[in-house]
Amino acid sequence: MNHTGIYIPSIDAKDIYLSSHFLENNPDGYNLKLKDGQYNLRKFTNTFDDSLDLIELLHIYYKRYRRNDFSFKVKKHLYSVSVINLTFKYSIKEWNQMTRNTYVKFGYDYRNLVFTDCIAQNKEGEIVGIQIGEKVETPIDKQRIPPYFSSITVEIRDKKDTERIINVQTQYQKEKEPKVLKTNAQLRKELYKDGFVCNGVKYCRLKRSSGSARVGKCLFINEPLFEPMLRFSSGSISLKEGEEIDLAAYESYISLPSSSIIGTLPISPENILLIDDYESIFREDVIATHDEDGWLTTTERNCEISNNIWDGQSLLDISLFGHYKEYGMVLLRNLMFKSCCFNCNIQQWFKDNHITDISQLNGKTRAKRIEDVKLITTPSSIKYLKFDTLDNWLDHLYPNFGVVKHDKKTHFFGGRLVQTHYQLINTLQMTKDEVREFLQDSLEFAQILKSNPEVVRYFIKYPDIDTMTPLSHPMTNKNAVIYNLMCINDDFTHTKYYQEFLIDLLKAFYKNLKNGHVYVNGNYSTLLGNPMEMLQQTIGRFHGESQIGKGNIHSKRFHYNKTLIASRSPHVTIGNIWLPYNTENKLIDRYFNLTNEIIAINSIGENVLQRLSGADFDSDSVMLSDNEILIRAAKRNYDTFKIPTSFVSAKKVKRYYTPEEQADLDIKTSVNKIGEIINLSQELNSLLWDKMYHGSVYEDIRELYYDICQLDVMSGLEIDKAKKEFDIDNSKELDKIRAKYKDILTDEDDRKRMPHFFSHIARQKGYYNPDKKNYCKYDTSMDYLQTIINGFRIKNPYKKDWLPFVSILNHRLFRTSGVNQKQIDKLYTQLRKYISEKKNIYASDSDNDEKREKSQLLYTNLVSEIESEIIGFSTLYKLLSSLEDKENSQVKNTLLQILYLCGNESFKKAILQSTSEIKQLEEDGNDIKLYGIGYRITKKKVNSEI
Repeated sequence: MNHTGIYIPSIDAKDIYLSSHFLENNPDGYNLKLKDGQYNLRKFTNTFDDSLDLIELLHIYYKRYRRNDFSFKVKKHLYSVSVINLTFKYSIKEWNQMTRNTYVKFGYDYRNLVFTDCIAQNKEGEIVGIQIGEKVETPIDKQRIPPYFSSITVEIRDKKDTERIINVQTQYQKEKEPKVLKTNAQLRKELYKDGFVCNGVKYCRLKRSSGSARVGKCLFINEPLFEPMLRFSSGSISLKEGEEIDLAAYESYISLPSSSIIGTLPISPENILLIDDYESIFREDVIATHDEDGWLTTTERNCEISNNIWDGQSLLDISLFGHYKEYGMVLLRNLMFKSCCFNCNIQQWFKDNHITDISQLNGKTRAKRIEDVKLITTPSSIKYLKFDTLDNWLDHLYPNFGVVKHDKKTHFFGGRLVQTHYQLINTLQMTKDEVREFLQDSLEFAQILKSNPEVVRYFIKYPDIDTMTPLSHPMTNKNAVIYNLMCINDDFTHTKYYQEFLIDLLKAFYKNLKNGHVYVNGNYSTLLGNPMEMLQQTIGRFHGESQIGKGNIHSKRFHYNKTLIASRSPHVTIGNIWLPYNTENKLIDRYFNLTNEIIAINSIGENVLQRLSGADFDSDSVMLSDNEILIRAAKRNYDTFKIPTSFVSAKKVKRYYTPEEQADLDIKTSVNKIGEIINLSQELNSLLWDKMYHGSVYEDIRELYYDICQLDVMSGLEIDKAKKEFDIDNSKELDKIRAKYKDILTDEDDRKRMPHFFSHIARQKGYYNPDKKNYCKYDTSMDYLQTIINGFRIKNPYKKDWLPFVSILNHRLFRTSGVNQKQIDKLYTQLRKYISEKKNIYASDSDNDEKREKSQLLYTNLVSEIESEIIGFSTLYKLLSSLEDKENSQVKNTLLQILYLCGNESFKKAILQSTSEIKQLEEDGNDIKLYGIGYRITKKKVNSEI
């Protein structure tokens, strides 16, 4: 398999529609090619990931065309035009924006227009293109300027002396928005129904994933491939156009085989045992949110709660884990199948319970022998059963299940530490002193980083130094490059390049702290629900009783008989905090091969799933820690604030299998409000704690807490709406809550009051606006955290005797006669062009996802260009000698990173010939303590062989 997937074009529906409505006949539709006939690779910004869909699509393509040209290769990367990603960001207008400053009249092809003095005309002399914000030498008559535009006189001022006018020029400007001819919703409906033509090939709608649906994306496929591909994705469920169906569920479930996978596991239909799900029904006092006449209502009451205790979870015998035996779970995909499969000794369970015959099992299976039963699952994992029978599902199963992910350690301190987040901290009532105590380890660590290169090495560590050969694996970021250079010799840590990196590292560390990302002992643990009970169910011995016990968990990561704190993401309110009690469980340890990153929990008679914002067991995880400061703060209000619990039911919408209904569903799904919901909840959390700090008791803030709980339920609705439909309009609900608190959250200058810590987050995300928002300090944990961290300053070290970067190289091999200056100039030209184009991408009006995709493609192309260069040692030495030159400051990081990525032999030799012993940290020592973990300092030398 190609482990980076295949690049596919991403085009906006606006451009597709315009290309099919030019006044000149255009039977080939949208053109993905350049004038030289080659594909414009800048359009290929999406990837069709490695997936079961891709494996099958390659097979379908070959079967249809008897050719192996599904994709084409440019340098190291694969591209395909068989599938196109469509976005629906823009509407069609009388005049459409084609570039940042260029507008073209509907019906005209921008690529065929010639602009003279910011104006393009058709054959009849009508103005059909206009460029705004550019100098116009000879303005046209005002009567000829197209509607929506005008000409203005602009004064150009000196950048240094803004009072001095250095030029006066005429420019065209846009006066008002052009008339909309077709909305993006109308575009979606039309293209879903009729498809489109691109380079003479007809495309039709294939599917969208749940994630893509939330941002409005959809995949279209070369028409001859559509039917067999849909047949595969749906397991040959045959739907007639106009047939009534649960369309939201169907569209969500046929997308499951398109999930990106890291490998496959062969599992036969005969290996599968299907047992019944189990609903635990009980009553509890909760903060209940339900729908009433299209609106949400939240009250505190005693309610009946129902938990599906194995929702989305399966058990997989260790013998089928293959290369993944060391892990505690694998998330698997297949035909309308999604399940988190936990590493289990199923056969040992049968043996211990004297199960020797299939007739003794409590479920459905095709197995003839008990030895064949190796995957235990429930209907909640097999989505196909909502539409067809178990036998038909087993008949159409793909022979290999796709592995989406497995449990893994955190990246921090060998998996020992985990980062908190501001959502958790802002739902804990901590004093300023407690927050200072909470930050103590982190602030001490920052001081240690400043003066201990061996700690920096450990902090940004990649492979173990014992087994690492520098340049032996891809570098994908600056940390990896620095780490490799630090492993050569200690001279590097005395270069200005390293010191600049260290300052950037410390700034990033403090910025991360201000986001609430504080290191604590712990990890992210995947939820495993009532595992022993699931095994008992297979042989008919489960009778609804909890083996773990209410309030208990089993995690091998922490000491037993100890209370822990857990938090899921998204985390909205105080009622989402969980304080489980960790217990030893020898039965679970006998039959389950759990890692430190798995947590076995109980949901029988316990409202834990709603506490964790509607969690289930299809690989949901919680941040888990034994941090005493957090636990102490959580206990303070644990019994006061009841659990927010959703009783909002998905509505039974009469949907029909038609393009119009698919479009309508995707239009509703593409409006995503999760960010607004979380932000508003944090504003109200800050208000709640501030009120309590100033003397309010629970009765005073009860209604405020209800509204925060309602936001928690709304976040769940927002996440689920790609596969379920609800009568509730979250946009209106948000407006209603905002209006309720408008007076409280508005200052005398009519600015919106925001928690002070939001100013830091807003600056990072680019929406900091002090004119309209008053970032005021509340007496809350996160605002205390900001104040404390702001008290620390990072000083740039001043030093005159920095070592040059090339001091880490063997200068005796340098020969002036061996320098290829033309090659150096070429490399710098390529790098500066890359930096310039990257800036243009991030200055554009595209959304952040599109900017990242385009930027990544630009970087990939740069690597491909530079990796083909053969650079001699002396040229390389001269190139690296110029890193400290002022004019190269913007490109030096990119240059080093790419030289590592390319693995140039001269670069390897130049680096490795200078290796010497360096200091490093090893765990379990007394030389230095980091976050309470003891280390010893040793000296080692990396392997200098290539």
